[in-house]
Amino acid sequence: MKNKTTIFLFAFAMALIFSGSSAIGQATASEKVKQLWATDPVFLVPESVYYDENNQVLYVANINGKPTDKDSNGFISAMEPDGRITRLEWVTGLHAPKGMAMLDGRLYVADVDRVAEIDIEKRTVVKFYEAAETEFLNDCIVGDEGRIYITDMKTGAVHRIVDGEIETWFPAGTFDNPNGINYRNGFIYLGTKGKIIRIDPSDKSQTIIAEFDGGVDGLEIDKEGNFIFSDWSGLVRRVAPGGKPEVLFNTTDQKVNAADIHLMTDKNILLVPTFFDNRVVAYQILK
Repeated sequence: MKNKTTIFLFAFAMALIFSGSSAIGQATASEKVKQLWATDPVFLVPESVYYDENNQVLYVANINGKPTDKDSNGFISAMEPDGRITRLEWVTGLHAPKGMAMLDGRLYVADVDRVAEIDIEKRTVVKFYEAAETEFLNDCIVGDEGRIYITDMKTGAVHRIVDGEIETWFPAGTFDNPNGINYRNGFIYLGTKGKIIRIDPSDKSQTIIAEFDGGVDGLEIDKEGNFIFSDWSGLVRRVAPGGKPEVLFNTTDQKVNAADIHLMTDKNILLVPTFFDNRVVAYQILK
């Protein structure tokens, strides 16, 4: 982006109005969620949000172009937990950044056919991990023993970073559109087309936890062990293991996407990047 554009967008961002009475809030009002704030549409195709609890920062992955383009236009933004943007272009030089995970002061970002490792304190990309035959790396999570797990939605593979090297954990064709991924109590949870699958990293055994219509973009787990997941179209649902999904909210009719969501578990606040709508919206989950 040109400097003038960056300055303009940043100034525009600082004029945010944090209100639950916005058009998005009215469209998604329900007894289950309440909108806390929504940014102005200053992002450039925001695909993912990640909450850095240690530093009290929200990171936003901006594709800034097409999701598969390797154009070095992508960047990460930094925000306050209340939605105020502190740096629109916190780290630049990525292609089309998507899912993020954090370990030991480093932010790991899925970036088309590679994973970027960012030194958070220095705001610098220190390494790119490139895996053979990857096409659409989409989400990542820190799992057992500090391993980073990354989904490849297009090939159906799952990769992982172990001891500073990236390797294929499940080969291409294993899963149907794997995207959202999470980790809880020793198990990897994977969102695929119409399913949430539990994987035991010790033997790679799989158990279907929930089945439904549609796909999974972001996959989160709340304090009660329920799964909260987004369908990119704008539908966000919650399901207990073995249960039937319930709708938390749906912005599909308003053509507002819900991409790779993130749950601030301690506060039960759900962060939603709206992709083509170019916003981040925060919802308090009420019940």
